[in-house]
Amino acid sequence: MYLTRRLFVGAGMAAALPAGAAVPDDRKLVFKVFRNGSAIGTHAVTFLPSGADLSVEIAVDLAVGFGPLTLYRYTLRGQETWRRGVLMEASAQGVDGGDKVWMRAARQNGALMVEGSKAKRYAAPESSIVASHWNRAEMAAPMVNLQNGELMDFSVQPKGSDTVQARGRAVPAAQFALTGPATLNLWYDQADVWTALRAIGEDGSTITYVQD
Repeated sequence: MYLTRRLFVGAGMAAALPAGAAVPDDRKLVFKVFRNGSAIGTHAVTFLPSGADLSVEIAVDLAVGFGPLTLYRYTLRGQETWRRGVLMEASAQGVDGGDKVWMRAARQNGALMVEGSKAKRYAAPESSIVASHWNRAEMAAPMVNLQNGELMDFSVQPKGSDTVQARGRAVPAAQFALTGPATLNLWYDQADVWTALRAIGEDGSTITYVQD
């Protein structure tokens, strides 16, 4: 049952998880994505713990169309590797409309070195987190854009307790409002598992994530 989801507390998972992060019992999050109320695709996150390591795989597939015509397509495949709670590597590649996007990050001599389709190679702040949203700790950390490697400066405002729909039921969750490079809201349930998202697209459309 969704409401009984909790952190893995086995030694391996506890050692692998970054501080403040949580994953669901079934080690997978799947969201249906809607644009102005119409379904446009899915966003899935899969967690693969192994000893002191945690691998995270991200798959996003979105398409906006008119009748049989696809007007816009977005795909992204991302990977993160955490070791004893520290982000060691991240990478992603995909297509945004007609443009290829990518990023790579790797920790070298303690520094997280990042480059991407919109970022020349740079050293990110030590506490930086890839903005893949599953990790609530990103609310208090510098965020690296998983799509293109840019360092993003968000203002994060806790909005308190709320209730969202997830897996067909109402779930209590903490809400956070983010403003900056984008405008979005994120929700995390009482176990700190990512539960919902709402964002405003560049064209003014409303994008919502509903956990399947």
